[in-house]
Amino acid sequence: MGQDKLPLVTAVVPVYNHEKYVIDSVRSIIRQSYPNIELIIINDGSTDHSHEMVLTLIAECERRFVRFEYINRDNMGLSATLNQALYISEGKYFGPLASDDIILPDKFSCLVEAMESGEDTCAGVFGNASFMDEHGRTMYLDAEGKLQEVKSEKTYSTFLDFYTRETNFNYKTDFWTYRTLLGGNYLPAMSGLLKTASIKEVGGWTVGNVLEDWEMWLKLSKQHKLSFIDKTVALYRIHGNNA
Repeated sequence: MGQDKLPLVTAVVPVYNHEKYVIDSVRSIIRQSYPNIELIIINDGSTDHSHEMVLTLIAECERRFVRFEYINRDNMGLSATLNQALYISEGKYFGPLASDDIILPDKFSCLVEAMESGEDTCAGVFGNASFMDEHGRTMYLDAEGKLQEVKSEKTYSTFLDFYTRETNFNYKTDFWTYRTLLGGNYLPAMSGLLKTASIKEVGGWTVGNVLEDWEMWLKLSKQHKLSFIDKTVALYRIHGNNA
């Protein structure tokens, strides 16, 4: 597909008290191989120096993206922040990224290609994610969810392997159905790309719900399907302030 025909991707970074990580998260979007991206950053009333960290990236973002907006305001919560970004987004696809996680350089290229070549009824696509610690070092999780530096037969190296470890389905073949999602939230939000229209169709996120991503997957799965590509496209950071 020629660059002039590539669909616009809306990348969204909701920021809240991640002064140590937000620069790495935003720069992982700047480094995407996919060219046609608009970036919306919303600082949701951070009480640390997140705002100052974002300000150091303004010039880079304005040069890189076809459209860039930074909104700095009082705290409204994550669901309200995502809805605000959704309201002003112009992209065909919507890709939120927590301000402590990272996406790999070919995430959008891979996922857009999968969406554009897939079925029209598909609401989105997910890859997988690996784990890292607060310093960005590759990590593994044991069965109890504790970080381990060394990979072994008793550790899990990807998000989906860990969060489906006690389920009775194979996520590679039975992925993102309403039935499986009722059992728990196993989808790596940082590894997904959704159709903007599909999110709007189900009413966006419910303000005040702290399990905003799980509710979104359940709402979408009632009406649509989702595809999976067996490729790691993001890094999920585990640190002391994870929800």
